[in-house]
Amino acid sequence: MRARLRELLRERARERRLRAAGARAAADGLAARVHAELAEEFPDEDLGEDLADFLAHHEPGPDPEADEELLDRVREARDRTARGC
Repeated sequence: MRARLRELLRERARERRLRAAGARAAADGLAARVHAELAEEFPDEDLGEDLADFLAHHEPGPDPEADEELLDRVREARDRTARGC
């Protein structure tokens, strides 16, 4: 009886690890897709890998309207990645 219970607990733990790994892979895929969309929309900008870091260290450009649009789109992408959609 104990051996069977132990086996069931091991199987459930393995299933949880697999689901967690799948969720991490999906989140990484979403982040890469969102980042690629931004890079395509703003090809002249060096977005780096971390959008939060980009927002923290961004230097304003000569065109305030274009700069604000860029920052809005980066914030939106960062939030979208955080929400997972």
